[in-house]
Amino acid sequence: MPKFASHAEYCRHHRKVFLLALELKVTPAEAERRMKEVEERERHRARMARAGIRSALPPLSLKPEQPNDFRRWEAPHMMRD
Repeated sequence: MPKFASHAEYCRHHRKVFLLALELKVTPAEAERRMKEVEERERHRARMARAGIRSALPPLSLKPEQPNDFRRWEAPHMMRD
């Protein structure tokens, strides 16, 4: 867990993680992990840009690429009313 300068900073971070978790419909721990992945990827891309090198890593989004939806499956016999 990161160190926070104040309790208010801790609460702001927790609220941001919690709102992201609600939006992505995941646990707060998974949302925080996803936030860290995106931050690390963007730091890497910024470091590479400062060095004048094009990063091979594409930018990450906080949103999942495809939502988990049973209607996308190619198994209509699995669908129930």
